[in-house]
Amino acid sequence: MEHRATAPAVPAANGKAARKFGWALTCAFVLQAAFVTAQAEDGPLASAEMTGISNVRDFLKISLLETVSADALPVKLHFVPLPAAKAVEPRTIRIAPLAKPVIKSPPLEKAARQSIELPAADTADAKPTLLFGSLGKPVALSPVTKRWTRALDEIRSDGEGSAAGRNSFRAYTAILDDVKEQRRGLQIPKVNYMVNRVLAYRDDARLWKTGEYWASPVESLTRRAGDCEDYAILKYALLRDLGVEDKDMRIVVLRDTAARQHHAVLSVRHEGNWLILDNRFSRVRFERDLPHYQVLYSVNAAGQWSHVPTPGSPVRLASRLKSATR
Repeated sequence: MEHRATAPAVPAANGKAARKFGWALTCAFVLQAAFVTAQAEDGPLASAEMTGISNVRDFLKISLLETVSADALPVKLHFVPLPAAKAVEPRTIRIAPLAKPVIKSPPLEKAARQSIELPAADTADAKPTLLFGSLGKPVALSPVTKRWTRALDEIRSDGEGSAAGRNSFRAYTAILDDVKEQRRGLQIPKVNYMVNRVLAYRDDARLWKTGEYWASPVESLTRRAGDCEDYAILKYALLRDLGVEDKDMRIVVLRDTAARQHHAVLSVRHEGNWLILDNRFSRVRFERDLPHYQVLYSVNAAGQWSHVPTPGSPVRLASRLKSATR
């Protein structure tokens, strides 16, 4: 059997070279097309003065066999000016202050808008007063204002012109008739002694069914009883009818530091001394006899006073014990 070998028509080496040449030719055409496109934008390709290339064959030779320097080719650069920037105008921004919110309060009730009106007291003699070593300063209102104002109004209204006033009571007129012809130094202690005998002591809870009540002279004489301030108010009315001026009398609300309770007395000024008319004692006392009395408030028809402790007046234990035994 014969074996024939068929040799390739084109050697393998020559086939590879042909393929490379084809690729090179393809690339040349691609470069030519790109170059023609570029020249179409900037000018005609056939301009020998610009490029120095006469025809496509020369271009291919240059492209495939020669290296052309980029400096040899003229380049045209087109610069497009940028748009001018707009000038920025400065502007002033004013910030106004925040407005304060207006809060409107709801209208008050008619009853709440009305002020509490109390009878105005004569303040012509409302000057600082020293009682029991405590200086009293004039005040418009005090914790006893309402009670004292009611009692004082009845004292003013039930005088001699009222048929049902205090002068209609036999006990009251008997005291006046007994002391009216005597000098002031005897009138004061006798009024204190007689009133302490006319009234019986009854506290407000038992007598008036309330916590605190300042009775007028008519109310006290009707019941023939009362507590400490009722005694003081009745003595005040009697001495007033006897001609003692309001500026020389004070109804004093105080604190008994020995008994640890509140108390009320009538203080009357006579010959420069304050005399104490107390329902606890038959005899009139001086302030120095009662160092355990700490005054809080004092009142009369002319005004009201609030007292503050004055330093330098210590409580004397001996005087306290001596007064407590009488």
